[in-house]
Amino acid sequence: MKMAKAKKIPFLDPDKPLEECVKKILRTRFEEMVSYEQGTVDGSDIEALHDMRVASRRVQAVLKIFRGLFAKKRYKAEYNELRTLISALGEVRDYDVFIYKLEKLRDEQSGTDNRAMELLIIRKKAERDLKRKSLVQHINYLNRIGYKEHFSRFIEEGM
Repeated sequence: MKMAKAKKIPFLDPDKPLEECVKKILRTRFEEMVSYEQGTVDGSDIEALHDMRVASRRVQAVLKIFRGLFAKKRYKAEYNELRTLISALGEVRDYDVFIYKLEKLRDEQSGTDNRAMELLIIRKKAERDLKRKSLVQHINYLNRIGYKEHFSRFIEEGM
């Protein structure tokens, strides 16, 4: 399990006004987060979910650091929506890590009766599937309400 590498922020100039720099940083971090959405939704690669979670936490960090630049009410709404997404991503990721560790432990105990371990793994995978289904529903909801466009407007107009 690896840490997702952050994308380089293009044309970031520390001599430019702070608001301009923050917009570039947020735009880049948000686009990075969204770039992992398809893999997260289709479930083809658990690392896409991990990368989306890490990228969303980077967006959250930028928002926290520069919260004073945003209108309080809009900031709170955007920040809370992001926190809800991060929480849903985290719940699924926690199951991924737990299942991975259970499978590793099972494999290290070859030659022993692992029926109880197998049942536990099956149960945790079923629980993960429920959390993943809920996550996908939430992402689909965000897409229906135009969250990406809304957040992009927040970046541009928020300062």
